[in-house]
Amino acid sequence: MLLPAGLNSTPTTADFIYVDANTGQSSGGHTGIRVGNKVYHYQYFPDDIFHLVRESYDDFAFSYNILSNRTSVLTRLDWNSKEISILESGLNHLYLVQFKHLQNWEILKKESKFFEELNSPEKKIGLRATAYFTKEQNSKITKDLKKELESRFGKLFLFELENRLKEEVLSPENGLSEIRFPSLPERMSADRFPFFSQGPYLKIRDTLEGILLCQILKEEWGLNSELLIDDSKDVLSEKEIELLKTFFQRQKESLLQILEEQDPGWAFSALVALGRMQAIQQSLESGFPVFLSSFPEDSPLIQKEAARDQEAVRHVEGEMSSIVSLARQRISTLNSITEKEYQIWEDATNRAFELQEGIAQAIPVRMYSGKLIPQRENFFLIPMSLPENSRLREYAEISKNRELEYHSRLKKLYPFHLLSQNCTTEIIRSVQKTFDSQERIFPGVRIVTSLSPTIIPFYASHSISKEWKTSGETVFLSYRRQKLKEILGKEASLETQVRESFTFTSSLYKKNREDHFFPLFTDDVFWKRPLYGIVNFGTGVGLTAAGLLSLPFDKGEGLQKGFQSAFFSLPEFVFFNIRKGTFPFVPMKDLPKKLFLFQEED
Repeated sequence: MLLPAGLNSTPTTADFIYVDANTGQSSGGHTGIRVGNKVYHYQYFPDDIFHLVRESYDDFAFSYNILSNRTSVLTRLDWNSKEISILESGLNHLYLVQFKHLQNWEILKKESKFFEELNSPEKKIGLRATAYFTKEQNSKITKDLKKELESRFGKLFLFELENRLKEEVLSPENGLSEIRFPSLPERMSADRFPFFSQGPYLKIRDTLEGILLCQILKEEWGLNSELLIDDSKDVLSEKEIELLKTFFQRQKESLLQILEEQDPGWAFSALVALGRMQAIQQSLESGFPVFLSSFPEDSPLIQKEAARDQEAVRHVEGEMSSIVSLARQRISTLNSITEKEYQIWEDATNRAFELQEGIAQAIPVRMYSGKLIPQRENFFLIPMSLPENSRLREYAEISKNRELEYHSRLKKLYPFHLLSQNCTTEIIRSVQKTFDSQERIFPGVRIVTSLSPTIIPFYASHSISKEWKTSGETVFLSYRRQKLKEILGKEASLETQVRESFTFTSSLYKKNREDHFFPLFTDDVFWKRPLYGIVNFGTGVGLTAAGLLSLPFDKGEGLQKGFQSAFFSLPEFVFFNIRKGTFPFVPMKDLPKKLFLFQEED
């Protein structure tokens, strides 16, 4: 979340976080470690890998305390600054090792795609960030940059660079005739960086992208208007115009330096810089922010039938527009912007524009959880020396097998097992392991996670309070319980309590597609919980029966929702609560200040 960071660079506090249960992901509860304003926690991803996630505390709390409506307990670790520093360093190390593993796998996937394209009958190669340019449009920016290159590096600079790159791929020695794929790491470890020798793919890709860059510069290509988005609701302020002009000059100098040094990945970086320069120029000419469309082509789509709740879609669209406005406000307070601030502005505008277009035109909306970087591909047939087709088929098969093999190893290296390797056991092991590598005494009694009740998040929180060196707990109530507390503090009448007990009369809760129906909240009561559970269970049974009748018409959705309603009512019979409802409609202005409690330690 884009809010001002604090002045401290070294975290001074740390907590063990226990998050209460609810339906959905981590339904039995969740755990993590907060160090400063960063939270480290494990999550099982769709790629079948148990990821160590590192995110800001405000993002973590927003996901669990607000959206998932869960109460969390923060147990303060009574550790000195040296011990907290060891903790942070150790968790960062584990995170970065896993990041490197995932990066290696991503390179292998791209390598596999490259050889698959070479093995296709068309032999056309997808080159990053080339889709933004078209020879149908000329650009004064490209023309002026070409003159600048000739002035600084000589009139033959582009000609000689293009010829050298073409000679590299036309030569039989271009690395494709006899590829020796380097071995994958023999022993993969979760706490040692994997030394991974990459094959010729990356260098060949740089060369091909460089050839296209030279062609774009020589022929003065402009931008493809179909891959531009704008924020036409708010004109650029004078300060924003000044910041964009300064950033334009910095991008220009950066691009010239990239072309001079030609480090790995140089052509892609130059293409992005050139595209952004042209987008900035269009922004200055139109008076509105203009950006490159940066959603990846393979972004997941939310289809129309999955977005039937128009209120939810409009809420998200409104929140994204608020984030764009907030980003622009923060950026306008700066004396200058770097690529980081520009990318935040570009990213937020892309997401808001995508939702606006989806609502306006009733079309599927693209969603992407990662950072949006402009890298849309176009496919080109570039003359190069290629081996016979049988060899290309062999390369495609080998590269695909390498990708699958690395993925298989990662699944074994980072497995998830509910009863032995879950979010709680792994975060406890990771914390205790950081002190082993530093040969330091652990501040407290080590907790054994194997064949232990500590696999349960609630019990783990209790054990840590007893065994580790701690100094008290802080409870952060779920969104509904916090708001209910405020309402009852102003109006503690029986009528208010009854109204807020029912999901369909509550002034706080709105039904949404993520939740199955249940009539009564049970997270804020105890002695009444079994009675409420009977009502909820009876409702669930009735919905299940109705779902059987509607099975031919709704593809089993009603049956599934009814079963869930009954199933999550059962724990309430024995005074235990899991289901709490979720709150996807909370506007930014209603977010509690406690979410940003640790930003001073960012």
